[in-house]
Order: sequence, then C-alpha cells, then structure tokens
Amino acid sequence: MTASRLGMRVRVPADQPAETVDVLFDGQRVWSTKLPGHTRHPLGRRLAWPDALRPYLRGRTTLTVRRSADDTILGSGEVSFGRSSDTPRVTVQDAQGRRLAMNKWNRLGPVLEGSDGVRDRLLVNARKLADDMEAWGYPIYMVGGSLLGAMRNGGMLPHDDDIDFAFLSEARTDWDAGRISYDLQRRLADAGYTAIVLSLAQLQVTFFTENGETDHYVDIFTGYHTEDGLYNQPFALRGDLPRETLVPVSTMRIDGVDLPAPAKPEAWLEFAYGPSWRIPDPSFVFVSPRSTRRRFDNHFGVFNRQRVYWEKHYEKYATRPQEAVEGELQVDQFLALIPDDAFVIDLGCGDGRLTERIAAGGHEVLGLDYSYEALRLANQTRPDNVEYRFCNFNDRHMLLELTLDLIEHGRQPYFFAHHLLHEMPELGRSDLFQTLFVGGLDEQTFCFATICNDLPLRDPQNPETWGLRGSVLRAQLRRFNLTMHTLSSGHQRTSVGRRESLTTLIMR
Repeated sequence: MTASRLGMRVRVPADQPAETVDVLFDGQRVWSTKLPGHTRHPLGRRLAWPDALRPYLRGRTTLTVRRSADDTILGSGEVSFGRSSDTPRVTVQDAQGRRLAMNKWNRLGPVLEGSDGVRDRLLVNARKLADDMEAWGYPIYMVGGSLLGAMRNGGMLPHDDDIDFAFLSEARTDWDAGRISYDLQRRLADAGYTAIVLSLAQLQVTFFTENGETDHYVDIFTGYHTEDGLYNQPFALRGDLPRETLVPVSTMRIDGVDLPAPAKPEAWLEFAYGPSWRIPDPSFVFVSPRSTRRRFDNHFGVFNRQRVYWEKHYEKYATRPQEAVEGELQVDQFLALIPDDAFVIDLGCGDGRLTERIAAGGHEVLGLDYSYEALRLANQTRPDNVEYRFCNFNDRHMLLELTLDLIEHGRQPYFFAHHLLHEMPELGRSDLFQTLFVGGLDEQTFCFATICNDLPLRDPQNPETWGLRGSVLRAQLRRFNLTMHTLSSGHQRTSVGRRESLTTLIMR
C-alpha cells in the first residue's frame, strides 16, 4: 500500500469486488468509501482523498484499509505525508479536540467513536425527548442509522453522529404535515428545547455543552400517509409502508438505553435501504426520485441551506480569532452614515468582530446569524450594548417574528449586511426583502450592504465563492419597492481571493 497527499493505492486480489471500505489513521476511522473496481496498475487500486480531508494530511500515520462488512484488513502500513521522518502523527480533529470523519454528506464532522461521553449524553437526551413526545401524544420511533444500528448489533453505528426519530402524524396532506411539525416545534420550545426548523417537516433538536459548543443533536421527521395510501417521510422517503408496520410502536435497546422503534423495524429498513439493509455500507446515501424531492422541496422548503457549511467553518476555532477581519473599512463607511446612538442590526454577524466594531461607535447592535458555532464565538467577548440572537433568514416564519417584534416595540433599525446577500439563495433574499426590509425600513433608515458582484466559478457547497450581479440585485429589490444606491465599487481581498466588490445602500 502506498499513499501521498494526492491519494492512496491498495493492492487487493483482482477478483476483490468494488465494496465499501473503511480508511483508518492510527486506528481512527476517518473515511468510508467504495473500493474502486479492478485495475491492472502494479501498485493497486487508487483512492483519491476527499477535499475536506486534504488539509489534515501532514505527518506520519499507520494507514489501514479494512472491509466495512466484516473488518477484514485489506492493507496496512506506516506512511508519511511529507518528506521529513520527524513529522508528527496525523491528527484529524477539531479545535475542541473532537475526532472527525467524513460523513454521508461528504463533509468532515464529529463522530461518536472515541468521543468523551457524547454518546452517553446523546442517548440520555434522546430518551428524555422520546418520553416528552410520547407524553404529548406523538407516536415516535427510531429511523435511519439509529434503527439500523439497533437492529444490526444493538448499538449506534460507529460512523453515526446523531439519533434519528420520526413520528406518525394524522396528516393526510402535505399542508397538514407542515402545520403539525410547526405545532411540535412550538411545544418543544416551550419545554426548553432548542429546535431548529430544517424544513416544514423536519426539526433538529440541538444540545450544547456548558461552553456553548454544539454537543449533539436529534433529528425529528414528520411521517404521514396521504390519501393515496403512501407513506411520506420528508426529506427523502415516499412509498408503500403500511400503517401497521409503524404503530403501535415497539421498544429496542441501543447501547443499553431503551428507545421507541417502529412496530416492524425490518419493514421500515427495507423500505428505506432496500432488501440488502443488513449488509453494512457506511457510504450509503438516499437517492430519491426527482418527483419525490420536488414534491417535498416545493411543499416544505429547505431552510438549512449552507448552515452546516458555516457551522463547520466556525467550529474549527476554540476561541474567536484576534486578527483583523475583512470588512473593517466598510464598517467605518457605515458608521459615518448613521446618526449617534443608532439601533443597528448586523445581518449575518458571524463571530461578531464587525458587530462589536459597530458597537464601539456608541450604538446598540443586534447581531443575527444562523450558525450556533459563530454565535458561540461571538458571545465570548460580547459588550453590554450588543445582543446576539439565532435567526435563520431562509425561514420566513422567523423573519416575520423578528419584523413584528420590531414593529411592536417601535424600533427602526439601520441594517448592516457585509457579504451576506450574494451568499444567500435567491428565495432567501426575497423573503428577507419581503418581510424584514419592508417592515423594518422607513424613509430615514437603510441597509448598508456589500456584495461580491463578479461571477467566479461557483462551488455549490461553498457560499464564499458565490457572486451576485448588482443589476440582478437591483431588479430583485424593485419587486418589493426597494431601491439601491451604489456608494463604491472595486476589488477587495476575500477568503477565496480578490473579488470585485460593490458597496450599496438599500432603501424604501
């Protein structure tokens, strides 16, 4: 077996099938993937490293490739990423010391393998959540990887990082399912849970450490049978799964904790994963028919767009970076335009460095972001005249709540939006303009916005590479009786290189 920072090659028998393998560094699983098919290359079959893993390929490690199905070792040996024999051991972990591995979304994320008590806390909180939902009358049951692990070996899958629940609602239409999910979200919030709305039919209950770091989470999917008799479980599943296979719920033991399960767990697993669900495949991803995805996306929306990207971006830091941040010049321009003692809302505040620069000018500032990891960093140095709050601009319901709160308290804010609008999907911008801007701007206030108005090669997974033409933004604003005045344009340095920038005022 050989390896470099570009990839690795594994010598296996010519008749070895193209099956799923685990890749380990010093015994820690960092990646599960499909082994390529037969090759005549003398050094064996080649695996290219995923982009997210490449920055960690520095140092030495014992590289092991094993078959996922039965842990058979296909190859193992000491390798070095670099020329020096004195390089340290490869470490794949985040700033909080949590082990990372490639997940099913092709991103690095914390895993429960070797974690410091996270698995136990997750199971305890999942049990409490299940107890509360059962007391409220929701027929709740494990699904996804949680049910798969419980059925295979009575424990959580080693590459899993959460608990998946669904509940069978009485909805018969997509509209009813969304309403029922929102009712549940409000009930969870009243009970003290942090429930993020990922779509109108999916919630994510998030739990935090004492330091405010995201510790673990539990997904809750809304299940329902439509009038045609088909079972629906957004975001990906729709098909024939009779009601009697789901309820009354049963109980299964997973890592010593009893959790609710479908009446016939095998039926749900075959429905979701196919008849070969018993064969381990950590690289499995749901492939839904286009009609199913369009149905669910159109009815329930996707409120989680790029949120995970920003969570991963900020969780790399244990404390907020101290160096200067790009955008300080724009803050100074903004401060010169607003009156003394203004009320400012920083849209997409990130780790708060620009927010607190605005506050240092003597203003009260509300910083909004949908990344809990960004807000964790921001709150480490929060001054008295700053408040940080979670707000998902892709969720019109949250924007309406914020707008009504501003109107009720008679607060007219000045908005600051640095590198936000071009990093949002068009639908999210429209919701922002239609609700918050129309309700929060009067004739005297404005939104100071800086966008990248070039159109570089767009990486769908990295919003920092996105762009938005000023002419497109102007046309979109016009639909909501908003105007845009250009203050300046030019090139500036960004995290992805020099970009063409446009600084504007958005007004009623």
